[in-house]
Amino acid sequence: MYNFLIIIFICLISFSNVSFAQDKIELKNADELTGKVIDGQDVREANGNVEFVQGNVKVYCNSATQFISANRVELRGNVRIYQDTLTLLTSKATYFGDDKKAICEGGVTLKDPNATLRADNGIYSFTDAKAIFKGDVIIINPEYKITSNELTYIRNTEDSFAKGRVIVTTDSAIIKADNIDFYKARGITFAYGNVNIESDSTIITSDTATNNSVEKTSIASGNVKIESLNNSTIVLGNKLENFEKENYTIVKDNAKLIQIEENKDTVYIYCDTMEAYRNKPGQYIAKGNVRLIRNDFLSKCGLGIYYKDSETVSLSIEPIVWQKNIQMTGDSIYAELPNNKLQTIFVKKIPQLQNSVLSFVISENEDEYFKDRYDQISGGDITLKFEDDKINFIEVTNNSRSIYFVYEENKANGLNNVEGEFININFGEDKKVSKIKVVENPKGEYVPESLLSQTNLTLPGFNLRSDKPER
Repeated sequence: MYNFLIIIFICLISFSNVSFAQDKIELKNADELTGKVIDGQDVREANGNVEFVQGNVKVYCNSATQFISANRVELRGNVRIYQDTLTLLTSKATYFGDDKKAICEGGVTLKDPNATLRADNGIYSFTDAKAIFKGDVIIINPEYKITSNELTYIRNTEDSFAKGRVIVTTDSAIIKADNIDFYKARGITFAYGNVNIESDSTIITSDTATNNSVEKTSIASGNVKIESLNNSTIVLGNKLENFEKENYTIVKDNAKLIQIEENKDTVYIYCDTMEAYRNKPGQYIAKGNVRLIRNDFLSKCGLGIYYKDSETVSLSIEPIVWQKNIQMTGDSIYAELPNNKLQTIFVKKIPQLQNSVLSFVISENEDEYFKDRYDQISGGDITLKFEDDKINFIEVTNNSRSIYFVYEENKANGLNNVEGEFININFGEDKKVSKIKVVENPKGEYVPESLLSQTNLTLPGFNLRSDKPER
């Protein structure tokens, strides 16, 4: 039994020696060969048409220093290393036989059927097919290109992990960031730090982002900004999901829209969540704590829709609008602002709506001596017409009521309290009532100035607010 164990032990040692011998770098050719000892190591100097082999790795160069016991070769001049379909080119390299690894200096190029990779220097592991390249790195594939300061490339999966001034260019987007993980087969890119994604119709910037080139989608977070290249619109927020094929974007958490138009005032929309539909007709849907500012048109609501092409605004969920000295409230408000000029505002009551309220308009007197006097209108639906940003006509339908103060030669002269099914009001250049018409069941009362202290000066539902949104 003892002798049998000795025989097995000897066989194992012999097998180990054979395997070890197979892992040794073998010199196949050299025009000139000399030997010497450096620091106690046997060294061979090879010059001219040098060729080494280790398994399926073949190495060629002009000259080399082989450290036999260390199983290492220093390669110089026109270095070419091949492994199956891989080609590694450099001017100077060290090849480590035990690790099957090459450290390349003085410029390096890696070529395989899938990509070409170039850099100032790099390390390539033949065992796990991994390249770590640094310095002006570029990798080119028929489907993409990556440039960076540093890049790790996995040949078997074509995955790339890049750092420093990274730019990934594909058919669907150009992605820039401090760091990028690019998974080619999955078509997914993870970007971190100073992210910029430019596609056919948008430019997205953020702290981090994920881009899917197959589905043409992007998810971004942190200081998000998406700029539409088609209509000079910018949307900002903290989180974003962009669907390029559908021309649809949703921005969450402190969303903000800015639309800048030449020779026109800018539109600002603030809200919790913003949905952008960039197809024709383009529209932006704002949800939660909505504030809209456009010139003198200010509004707040729970849900707002901005139709960019028709330049109209639809507001619902407790909407309120201020236009200079006028305040409007109702169940729903719709405004037309073509060419940045307020044209019409529709204030509607929706009886089917829970907690439905009357449509209400309050007009503050701009004369500082009469600041406490408010003209008021209430009813089912109210239509306000504007010309040159000045109100010139109001139509009220369904249970219409109005209080408006009277002035003669800039002196207060009481008020009129009227009601009827329909009321039409015309305004003069001074924005004061010039004519009023009541249709169906008209009622009216004039209260002289001397009796105002004994009269209710507001209609039911009067609620003057001062919380105008600010840019």
